[in-house]
Amino acid sequence: MGINGGRGIVGSGSVLGGSGISLAGGGNDPDAQAFIDAAGITGETQQLALNQLVLDLKGTGSTTNNTDVWSKIYAAYPFCPIDDVTANAACYKWNLKDSRDLDAAFRLTFTNTPVYSLLLGLEQNASANGYANTYFIESANMTAGNNGITASLSRASTGFNKYLVGSASGAIFAHRNSNTYGVWSASQIINTILANNIFTSSRLSATDYSLYTNGVFTANNNASSATQNIYSCYILAQNWAGTAGNFFEGGATDFIALHDGLTANESRDIYDAIAAYKTALGR
Repeated sequence: MGINGGRGIVGSGSVLGGSGISLAGGGNDPDAQAFIDAAGITGETQQLALNQLVLDLKGTGSTTNNTDVWSKIYAAYPFCPIDDVTANAACYKWNLKDSRDLDAAFRLTFTNTPVYSLLLGLEQNASANGYANTYFIESANMTAGNNGITASLSRASTGFNKYLVGSASGAIFAHRNSNTYGVWSASQIINTILANNIFTSSRLSATDYSLYTNGVFTANNNASSATQNIYSCYILAQNWAGTAGNFFEGGATDFIALHDGLTANESRDIYDAIAAYKTALGR
């Protein structure tokens, strides 16, 4: 799914100018430009990658099925550097779907300073206690039996039973590492081999839950879902009833999306979009 493999950046001869860039055939997608402006992204490579990412997610770019995944996403964190050499909290905190600097827009706030890595995205710190609060609450924003998470794992956790994305107290909404890579959607777990992959956990109904690895169906579980979680979702840790724990020791992620349940075609397309974006950034 690399840039040279048919999912590349649209247009050539892009030029910097004004508040953003111009591509062949016109300017940036408005949602991409809003994110670029909010995050202060000045690098041409980064701006191009973000614009193509938004087009791909909307189904107007170049993915396998060209489905509209964008409309099902509540929050997406592409952890995009400012340019080829600069990454920090100021550019990594933004939600691609809503670039306002508000809790209600699900922009991130960071605690105990995770590492802002150019290549790995958001990386756990040496003390293994850093995390980000998304302010996203499943029960307040998602319909019961219709939920999902997509996570690009740039480095696995070194610890057992550690959470990349999660909130819990009775019900669980999370991606976690547990020797194999466990993925929950309303508390049902399926495991797949732990690797540097892009995982999509998707529940389309109370009894229809599937896991996709790099856009390919991995397994399903038809057990009934649990009560929706009422706590804000954390990244690099689990929010257990308001307290951060089970930190993702040694691990890192370069893309997280919280969304409604995705079909097989949509799961393939969100993978295509993220994979192309990662390739464009040299990740």
